[in-house]
Amino acid sequence: MGHRRGESRQQTALFPVMLDELVATDSLVRVVDAWVASLDLKMLGFAKAQAQVMGAPPYDPGDLLKLYIWGYLGGQRSTRRLEQQCHTNVECMWLLGRLAPDHKTIANFRRANVTALVAACAAFVQFARSRRLIAGVAVAVDGSKVRAVASRKAIVGQRQLQEQARRNAQEIEQYLRLLDEQDRQDEGQPRADGDVHKALAQLRSEQASVQEELQRLVQERRSTRVDGEDEARVMPSLHAAPGYNMQTAVDTDSHLIVAHEVTNEVTDQRQLQPMSEAAVQAVGQPCAIIADAGYANAAHIAQLQQQEVTTYVAVNRSVNHHGDGQLYDRGAFSYEPDKDAFTCPAGKTLPRRGEDARSKLIVYMASAKDCGNCELKAKCTTAKRRSVSRHVHEEALQANAHRVQSHPEMLRLRRCTVEHPFDFIKNRVLGNARLLMRGLDGARAELSLAVLAYNIKRLFNMKGSAWTQRALQG
Repeated sequence: MGHRRGESRQQTALFPVMLDELVATDSLVRVVDAWVASLDLKMLGFAKAQAQVMGAPPYDPGDLLKLYIWGYLGGQRSTRRLEQQCHTNVECMWLLGRLAPDHKTIANFRRANVTALVAACAAFVQFARSRRLIAGVAVAVDGSKVRAVASRKAIVGQRQLQEQARRNAQEIEQYLRLLDEQDRQDEGQPRADGDVHKALAQLRSEQASVQEELQRLVQERRSTRVDGEDEARVMPSLHAAPGYNMQTAVDTDSHLIVAHEVTNEVTDQRQLQPMSEAAVQAVGQPCAIIADAGYANAAHIAQLQQQEVTTYVAVNRSVNHHGDGQLYDRGAFSYEPDKDAFTCPAGKTLPRRGEDARSKLIVYMASAKDCGNCELKAKCTTAKRRSVSRHVHEEALQANAHRVQSHPEMLRLRRCTVEHPFDFIKNRVLGNARLLMRGLDGARAELSLAVLAYNIKRLFNMKGSAWTQRALQG
């Protein structure tokens, strides 16, 4: 018995197969096509959404958006790779109607539509809300670092610049000594110091550039910069590689990303309030915000409390480690709001002494006389007198800590919510590789496409192809 054989490559068909028959009716690519078709690209701000009257007709931005979303779903971000898929992949041919834009056209679309891509992410969230897919009861906020285009070799620090300035100064001094020696030569001797003057001018120019860069770093209070990608920052969690900080707010019920942002902040300390406000605006109602200890910003927690936004933020408060941790902790001292003072376990008053503007801590200190005559001093402090600090936003911190202690399941819910989107974006879409576009705008464009790909895939897994297509078309 022989093997199965395919048709001859030269075989003609009386009834050729339609391209639509080659794509399954429940394929994800049909969901991508239906969703982009439902968008008002002009209102979202996509370039060339309005066809030109004169000149060669441009590609429809809807077709290029479809191509990018389809590519990111399969982890294909390279514009040359996408160009190749337009010629070889059946799904891609079906999606674009056999259009095959070149890689430069594809790249220009991504570069020119950063704001529109962010708006498209918001439009998807609004669609999900309209179909009651987003509960909006609780939103988990988290961040992850993504590697920039620049490599570690592009990192320039103050120490390197200072060392370069020192070497330049030494070389300049050597050239100056050489010129002095030539000046002492006999007047009748031929001289060839043109090359020396040229090299000296180049060194002085380099020296001025180094000093200017050093001054710039000092003024900006930065220890390093990234050559060729100034907006990137050195991220310790990326093993000291340049990168960006991607922030996401994920609905705990549907696990859809309702808001995202890209910053160059090394930590998440200043991201709680902006991400919470973006999440509340996206879901259209006040919701509970869950975050880990990296977001523990007392001022932000207090501001959100005033906006009636409930927070569950893990906070690690400092404890008294003096005396091997055997001394009274701050919890042993009771605060009296009327007097704005603390009372120690011995019943003595610790009045307010001052406030540290940088740490936002108010210091309360007992008198040396009270502490010197106290029988409990050995259990309280090893100093002459005991001091206790209280945060400016202590009430908000205490309320947040009480909520976290009363509902520990909220922090477990956060862990179960935020990790899956980052796994999809960083492993399946980015392939644990660097971004392809430089700067914050480039990072926002790429990661917005990654968020779109994740949300569409999540909706497809939740509701299936048939329901999603009907919802989009209806």
